[in-house]
Amino acid sequence: MSDVLGTAFSVGNGLSTGGESNTELVVAAFRRTKKPQTDALTQKKTLLENRQTFLNGFRTRLEDLKSKYSTFLESSANNKFFARKTTSSDTSVVTTSSESTAVSGTFSLRVNRLATNDVLVSDRKNASRVSALARTSQNFEINGIAYNVTIDRGDSNATALGKIASVINRDTNSAVRASVVKDTGSTVRLSLTSKKSGTDGDITFTDSALLTDLGIKNAASGTDTDTRSKFTTTNAGFQKAKRKDLDASLTLDGIEVTRSSNTVTDLLDGVTLNLQKVQNPDDADITLSTDNDSDSVSKSIIQPLLDSYNDTLRYLNSNTTQLRADRALQSFRSRLRGTVSEAVSSSGSGNPSLLTELGITIGSDGTLSITNKEKLDGLLADNPQKVADLFTGNDGVAAKLDAVLNGFLGESGLINTRTTDLRSQIVSVDSRSKEVQKRIDAQAEGLRKEYENLQRNFLKAQAQFKSLSAFTTV
Repeated sequence: MSDVLGTAFSVGNGLSTGGESNTELVVAAFRRTKKPQTDALTQKKTLLENRQTFLNGFRTRLEDLKSKYSTFLESSANNKFFARKTTSSDTSVVTTSSESTAVSGTFSLRVNRLATNDVLVSDRKNASRVSALARTSQNFEINGIAYNVTIDRGDSNATALGKIASVINRDTNSAVRASVVKDTGSTVRLSLTSKKSGTDGDITFTDSALLTDLGIKNAASGTDTDTRSKFTTTNAGFQKAKRKDLDASLTLDGIEVTRSSNTVTDLLDGVTLNLQKVQNPDDADITLSTDNDSDSVSKSIIQPLLDSYNDTLRYLNSNTTQLRADRALQSFRSRLRGTVSEAVSSSGSGNPSLLTELGITIGSDGTLSITNKEKLDGLLADNPQKVADLFTGNDGVAAKLDAVLNGFLGESGLINTRTTDLRSQIVSVDSRSKEVQKRIDAQAEGLRKEYENLQRNFLKAQAQFKSLSAFTTV
C-alpha cells in the first residue's frame, strides 16, 4: 500500500491531469490490483450457471423423450400400430373417424334424413292481456321433470310465459330448453325444444291446468301416436307431425336404418359417422372405404419419437464443452446412439429387428429419419404387429431407451443431484464474491482516508515551510 501511496502522492499538489483527484487515482489503482480476485469468482459463477442452464435444457429434452417412448410401454401400445382410416367419397354429406377395431372394407351409404330436435309450441297468446292463471301457483311436468311456477296478480301473458321459461331453464335436469317467441307485434308463444335429438329426446308431458291453458294437451297433440298435431299460426302443436321423422335415416348397402343422433357410432364396428346433410334423390351413394392408416402411424406414432430422440442427441452434440467435462454424459450419448443400432431379439424370426429394416436411416450424427416411407407403409399394411414388436417388445426400442434414461431423471436422478449441487455452489460463490467485494471496499475506504490524511499533513507542512522560508529570508 505504501508503494501505491508513494507513486500517487508524487504527483505533487493533489491535482491530476485527467481531472480526477489524486485520492480517486490511488483508490482506482488499488481496486485494479484486486480485480483479478473478483474476476475469477465472477468467471466461476458464470461457468456454474452455464452448466446449470445446460443441465436444465438436457432435463427438458429427456423428459420429452421419456413421455414419447413411454406410450410404447403401455399395455395397449400395440393398438397404436393398427390405426385404421375410413374415407368418405363426399365429406359434405358424411365425415368419418375410425378406431383400430374398424374392419377393412368398402360400403355404400345414402343419407335420407338428418336427426332433429323435437319442438313443441304453445297457442298464440295476446302479449299484454292478463294471464288466465294470474294469482295462482301451478304445477306441471315435462319429460318426467316436475316444475312449479307462481303467476302473480296482474301478470300479462308475456310475463307469465317468461316465468314459465325461466323455471324450466333454471333446472339443470330439464330435458328441454324454453323460450318466449314474440311472433307478432302483439302476440307471444312458448317454444320448447328438446336437448337431445331424435326419438330419444322426443318431448312428452302430463296434462295439467297450466299446459291446458297453453293449448298443450295429450288428447289434442297426440303424443302417444306417431301422427302428432303440428302447430299452426295460432294453435299449439309439434314442429314434426311424425315422431319417427325426428330420427336420422340412412341406407347402408341397401339396408335402411335409423338413429336418434347425427353422430352414428354403432353402425360399422370402430367407425364413427358424422352426418352433415341430406342427399338429393338423384345424388350418387356415398362410398365408405376402411383400410390401414399407415400414414397416421408413421406421422403420429413413430415420427414424434424420432423427433424427440433427434432433439436430445443434437442438444448433446451442440454442447461439446459441457459434454467433454462430464464422463457420465459422454457415456449416455454413446449408449443413446447404441439403442437405435442394436437388434431387437424379441421381434421374432424373419421379422424386422433393426430400425433400418423399416426404412429408417441413421445419419452420420446419429439422428434418425424415415427415408423410405414406401417400405414402412408396406410393412404396416402387411402386418402392423411386425412393426409394433420392434418398438414395444421386451427389448424393443422403447425398453432400450428406458434403460438408458434410467438413473438420470427423478428426485434421486443424476440430473437433479447435479443441479442441486450446482445451485449450492452458485450460492457459495456468490456469497464469497460479496464478501471479497465487501473486504476490497473496506480496504479502499481505509486507503482513501489514509491518503487524505497524508495529503492534509503534506499541505500543512508545505505551508509551514513557506512561512519558515519567509522568516529566514528577512
